[in-house]
Amino acid sequence: MHEARALQHERLQFFSDAVFAIAITLLVIEIKVPHVEPATEAGLSAALLHLLPNYVGFLISFFVIGRFWIGHHRIFGFLKTFDNRLIQLNLLFLACIAFLPFPTAVIGEYGGARTAIYFYIGCLAAAGLANMALARHALTNPALLIAPLTPAENHETRYSWLPLVIAAAALIASQASPFVGLIVLSVSPLLFSLVLWWWGRRYR
Repeated sequence: MHEARALQHERLQFFSDAVFAIAITLLVIEIKVPHVEPATEAGLSAALLHLLPNYVGFLISFFVIGRFWIGHHRIFGFLKTFDNRLIQLNLLFLACIAFLPFPTAVIGEYGGARTAIYFYIGCLAAAGLANMALARHALTNPALLIAPLTPAENHETRYSWLPLVIAAAALIASQASPFVGLIVLSVSPLLFSLVLWWWGRRYR
């Protein structure tokens, strides 16, 4: 019985990892090879430059999804088992992750439009909320944990609110200009890493 439960736990992790991997892979599929007619050096250079919003969207979402995966991996490393609520919250979170390539493609196509930025921010916030709900249920339920979290581990797992802060900052910045909002989203992976580094040093 214990072995069967452990196998189910592994399947849950493998399925989650597969969703993350597919979502990241789909990001680059949205960057289409430009068709240049006639095929000249200048024409190809201009066409590749025209895809700049697609490159930016890819980089933002790649690191956003990557950061969510790191947090998800970390959470499941603390767990010895699961319950139905964990499965449901995990599915909700994975649905948000699987959907992210679409708002990324919208930014690539309409990066200068405020609506495109708002749409991406909304999807990022939804993923952040789902991630918070998953982390809260998993890490505050002693029956699911391998062992009680140490104070350092408790502090380390409390960064699930960061995507919501980034989304709020990007939303405020977008009021001035969609370009400014896009800049905030572009530097968010770096800000995320810096905050985690600072957080780790503070509670080491």
